[in-house]
Amino acid sequence: MSDAEWKVLEAGSLLAQFESFGLIWLNDDLSVEDTFGPLVNFVTVGKPLTESLLPFIGLEADIRALRNDTRRVLELPAVAVMAMSEHKRRLNFTIFWNAGRDCAMALAYKSAAQTELEVELSRQIRARLMAEAEVAATAKALERANADLESFAAIVSHDLKAPLRHMRHMTEQAFDKAALDQTPVMRDLLRAIEQQSQRMSDMLTALFDYSSLGRKYEALEVIDTNALIHDIRASLPQSGHDIVIGGTWPEITTLRAPLDLVIRNLLCNAIQHHDRSSGTVTVSCTENQRALEIRVSDDGPGIDPQHHDAIFLPFRTIAQPADGCSTGMGLAAVKKTVETAGGSVEVLSAPAKQRGTTFLLQWPKIIRS
Repeated sequence: MSDAEWKVLEAGSLLAQFESFGLIWLNDDLSVEDTFGPLVNFVTVGKPLTESLLPFIGLEADIRALRNDTRRVLELPAVAVMAMSEHKRRLNFTIFWNAGRDCAMALAYKSAAQTELEVELSRQIRARLMAEAEVAATAKALERANADLESFAAIVSHDLKAPLRHMRHMTEQAFDKAALDQTPVMRDLLRAIEQQSQRMSDMLTALFDYSSLGRKYEALEVIDTNALIHDIRASLPQSGHDIVIGGTWPEITTLRAPLDLVIRNLLCNAIQHHDRSSGTVTVSCTENQRALEIRVSDDGPGIDPQHHDAIFLPFRTIAQPADGCSTGMGLAAVKKTVETAGGSVEVLSAPAKQRGTTFLLQWPKIIRS
């Protein structure tokens, strides 16, 4: 480094120490990589710049666009900041692109006295930026709500088929019995049909509450999961397969309809895709600090690991069940519903080593927004 360059560096360092200016280096995600000078000691390294400087919210795209024209700069005058050892003061900021390091930089320097017009203009600029950030957040919330509604349509069309098939089967039996005699069996069948109809109505009501925009938390309720899993087992059609309930099923505050539909789908999937007329499906639950860990295991043919990702895609059926009723939406609905709630689901199966499939479900105790 030449003597002249040393002098420039020394002068710049002195000016920075006297708080004439400060520098902020930014990463690609616009988090703070480094700072220079006590003038910018209120900025936190490793955190997004917008956490320390709210007026920068909404300018992310404009800052990244500086890479395309390194001669351009962004100016933000008279930004109010709170330094560590001082009361609120105002700094001017110039944002530019450092072509040598291929990163954005912010130059901060003290703001001179402002006229009332300049103060009002600065206030309006910041208000606009904050309003744009709020609009962007609202747009993201609306996008999530639309995704929920799209999955809701698929869930309704798929999951209500199970109780409907059960009702149709019982109705056929009722007509057969009615043709022969009037017995208690007839009355029991009709009563079961009535119960299934009421259950379907309750499911629809709960699903509409769940899918309503901005009302997810209103659908939360205290659920006795032990009663829920026994109700699900009792409502499934007779299939020749035993459903064994194990583990500990606690009371939690959660979304009834989505949890009901996820477990119901996994049980129906295990039965429908079993390659034998009889078998055992075990559903068990353990509780950890963050979630309920629910396992649905069967002794069926298993699923080849190369298909573990594909089975969760819409309208994908690896093998059509014997009744031919699979639409390929069941596991896709399970994955979408669980991830929307903030949980996860995975499949464990290696048929080359051992028969059977286990679906491991992590259902969160705290439902995310």
